[in-house]
Amino acid sequence: MADENEKPKEKLDELIKLSNELAEYCDYIGELAKGNSLSSEEATRVSQLFTNIGYKSGRLGKLIGELIPETKFIFKGTAHDMWSAALNIPAGNFAWEAIGYCLQVTNRAIGHLEDDIQKGIRDKQGKFIDKINEVSTESLKAFIAHEGETRALTMLKEYLESLGIQYFIAELKASAGRSIEKQVDWTQSNADFAICLATKGKAINKRTGKHYMGLNVADELGRARQVFGNKIILLMQKGIEPHTNIREVVHESFTTTNMEKAFIKIAKELINWDFLKAGKFEENKT
Repeated sequence: MADENEKPKEKLDELIKLSNELAEYCDYIGELAKGNSLSSEEATRVSQLFTNIGYKSGRLGKLIGELIPETKFIFKGTAHDMWSAALNIPAGNFAWEAIGYCLQVTNRAIGHLEDDIQKGIRDKQGKFIDKINEVSTESLKAFIAHEGETRALTMLKEYLESLGIQYFIAELKASAGRSIEKQVDWTQSNADFAICLATKGKAINKRTGKHYMGLNVADELGRARQVFGNKIILLMQKGIEPHTNIREVVHESFTTTNMEKAFIKIAKELINWDFLKAGKFEENKT
């Protein structure tokens, strides 16, 4: 048991130590992934690092996620919790790549925390110094799936900008040589929630006369459910044939001339997810 008078460890120092241990663990797992064997001393050290990283990811994982909300590791098109992937047994290429990703995110979190400390936003424990009870949208990011440039997309982007929310659209981000599929995965991994904007496409149900959702939007909706869980909002233009698999997805309809209900739905869900404060949407009655 720690001494009651012992000074609590500063989170910044703990993050730096975690980074060093991740780098060391990455080197060892890299050797195993290449098919090389470890000495008994190295195997003992690997076991020790495995335990340390598991403990520290639980202790520091929440802070890292606050600083860098990119804790989803994408492997072969599937999103995984990066810590669980890094500590996967048996260790192989999957774990090796995940450890490298954890190291990258942790190092970025260290840089972000050091910057916040220098600006007087946080202390070395990672706690906010000013405006501790306020919810900020400064770092909130949305992934948008859409079917081409439309007036609805323009209005949606303007609405998110008015809330101070950054948005990601796959084709607007530099791909760095990634395929379209990997580009979507990468873009989604950098967001906190998703908005799927389903406008009328070319395909029509001849029996009902309604339009089908665009194939790319339907595909990105499926991918988003794996990445964001329930943090998805589906906005459907009136006249679109609803899919049977959207019942568990938050959805709202809109028209090309009125998106008010859709925007209210977005605001309500962001409040429900604790991304925004209800007070931000109180009308000025004076």
